[in-house]
Amino acid sequence: MKYIILGAVGFLFILLFDIYTLKTDGLKRKALGLSGVVLIAYSAIMATIVSEKIAIPAAIRIAAWILWAAAAFLLVYSLFLELPFKKTYGEAKYSSELVDTGTYALCRHPGVLWFGLMFSFYFLATGAVLIIPAGIIWTAIDIIHVYIEDKFFFPRMFASYKGYTESTPMLIPNKKSIRRCISTIF
Repeated sequence: MKYIILGAVGFLFILLFDIYTLKTDGLKRKALGLSGVVLIAYSAIMATIVSEKIAIPAAIRIAAWILWAAAAFLLVYSLFLELPFKKTYGEAKYSSELVDTGTYALCRHPGVLWFGLMFSFYFLATGAVLIIPAGIIWTAIDIIHVYIEDKFFFPRMFASYKGYTESTPMLIPNKKSIRRCISTIF
């Protein structure tokens, strides 16, 4: 349970990253963002190590590892490659450039989708029972986090955010957003 709590603290650091983004304090935001990501990753690894394991057939484990890798790639792609990395994470002043193409045409917070899928597949790949509550709790916290971003941070950061919220679903893609995502990726 302590690793689930530690992972939750990681999300608190990421929320503080958002706060310091608006204050344009580059050093604190970098330290908080990196600390949050490291805490979540460390907590997931440690929860797996200390957890009871259940037997899952090898074919399901192999498929789950492949799907986990795809979800992990999409998470990294959406958060660190699709967004202008240096302007989003590396500079003191945040980027006011709104990305509304690719996975950000699919929904406003695609990272939440990939994060939730990643932990679903991670459980099936490892059989670590503790990953079930960890994945559920951390995904719920992630949803709360992006809700706060959506209501309090992003409207202040991006002039066109209101229009983006009207044209793109927050978390659950729809037919129109799926088509827009596909058309802007290919």
